[in-house]
Amino acid sequence: MWAVAALMLTACGEDRTHEYEELTVRDHWMMEVMQREYLWGDQMKELEWRDYFAKPTDFFAKLTAQAPISDTWSWCSIDTLMEDHHERGYFNHLDSYGMDFVVMVDPTGGTSRQYGRVMTVYADSPAARAGLQRGDFISSVDGSKFTSTLAKRLINGKKHTLGIEQLGYSAEETAPVWTGSKTLDIEASEYVEDVAFPVHNSYETSSGTVGYLLCNRLTEGPTEKAAASTAYRDALDAVMAAFSTRTFSAFVLDLRLCNDGTIDMARRLASYLVGTDQKGSTFARTIYNSANASRNATITFDDNCIDRHLDIQTLYIITSGHTSGAAEWLIRGIRKAKGNDYVITVGKTTNGQVVMTSAIPSSYQVTLHPAVCYVADVDGDHDYAAGLTPDIDVDEQTTLFLYPYGDTREVLLNAILTRE
Repeated sequence: MWAVAALMLTACGEDRTHEYEELTVRDHWMMEVMQREYLWGDQMKELEWRDYFAKPTDFFAKLTAQAPISDTWSWCSIDTLMEDHHERGYFNHLDSYGMDFVVMVDPTGGTSRQYGRVMTVYADSPAARAGLQRGDFISSVDGSKFTSTLAKRLINGKKHTLGIEQLGYSAEETAPVWTGSKTLDIEASEYVEDVAFPVHNSYETSSGTVGYLLCNRLTEGPTEKAAASTAYRDALDAVMAAFSTRTFSAFVLDLRLCNDGTIDMARRLASYLVGTDQKGSTFARTIYNSANASRNATITFDDNCIDRHLDIQTLYIITSGHTSGAAEWLIRGIRKAKGNDYVITVGKTTNGQVVMTSAIPSSYQVTLHPAVCYVADVDGDHDYAAGLTPDIDVDEQTTLFLYPYGDTREVLLNAILTRE
């Protein structure tokens, strides 16, 4: 395209600079914004003129490639496409069947066949209405044996008939075996609302009462269908109000699916989980580039939420490789304020999102989501790009039997309750 454009600008000796400007105005806008807002924009060099004819996603990649570290957090979206940057595995809430699954080889060891193991089923989704459950093994799609290639059919699309295998133990209980099968009809993919706090419960142990909250998202509310929403924030306040009437020996915050959120919501939830001794203390710091240093801020815990804080002795936090961004900022903020003895993490190492991104829309049907600042602790430390390593390492994907979130038999929750 740039070669054709160069020919156009020089043809017949005419000054056709305006045509060049029309063809490159979007990319020039992207460069201007990134130089001004991008965390590493003050280090960005001008690209060659031919680069400005690239499509927006390719041009954005050229800009982020100049970052001094691998920037896996910034992205560029085309406004006309249905895409969700915060996917969890195969689940995309903007257009999906409402399930997340992993591809694995026959867990019985009897064959080399592949299966789709359902990890999560989201409420009021095609998967939930079909009767799929966490821990199911998908063995076929429309009569064809399940394969990693065939798995693409289950991201989004038309309705399907799924073969489901059920896993159990042999009569001697020495090895896993397939104990039965069934078929399920799943409807076409659709928008699936990602409920922020789908499970909250409590359990009695020898040490006392243990509370449990599953947190899927740390945003104010679903903004995919509205300009603004406070549904998730209101749900959090309602759950915490109910919990605040109880006394807990320990509390479990399940963040294994949480990879989307804002620092305001992370601060809000964290404030419910620390005591009154943290009033006025620092939750996190935001650190911008040298050109935007005036935006640097110290973010304190929310005193209003602290006044309604939970009465707990120990906070367990469940993590996974999906745990990212706001969830990680929450963990670091509470741990720095309350100490390592108060916060115990269980699961797998987190994603390591050390930056905050910001959505910058345009009239070109392109929205930029560049990293704009580091999210650091009170000491200015933002060196956690390798992720947060759990205190207790537990991998649910190596477990033969999965149970619903909040079930006392569920491997990660069980690892905590047996300690209590």
